[in-house]
Amino acid sequence: MLGIGATLLVDRVRYRREQASRVQDARRDLYTRYLTALTESSSSLRLIILRETDPAVRYQAALDAFRDSSVLTRRYEINLQAPPAVREKSDRAYRLLRRWRDLLETRPDLSLTSAEYLEGLEQFHEARKNLQAAMRENL
Repeated sequence: MLGIGATLLVDRVRYRREQASRVQDARRDLYTRYLTALTESSSSLRLIILRETDPAVRYQAALDAFRDSSVLTRRYEINLQAPPAVREKSDRAYRLLRRWRDLLETRPDLSLTSAEYLEGLEQFHEARKNLQAAMRENL
């Protein structure tokens, strides 16, 4: 009986450890995909500002790039699976990126040297850095 009990206890401990490892791996993958989507979207916005001059085309290209990066889908995944501290920082980074994107609609003359662009970029980078720190802490 003692041998069976010890075996069951060892199996239970191993199962919990493996389960915790799977959860951590899934979170790491989710965090990586979300950070990648944020980066792809911000890089696309920069390229659009460099390449497009027509304000209507520019904003539509920004909307398309934002959608194609899957940043909103990844944000929903974060909101479902991440702890509150990560969700909060994730939402801030997303909102800043979206506000930065929307500058292309409200400021058709926006350039890479515009004060609004540089301020938005700095705020976004700071938010992304804070998000990464919260993600690391959670892992």
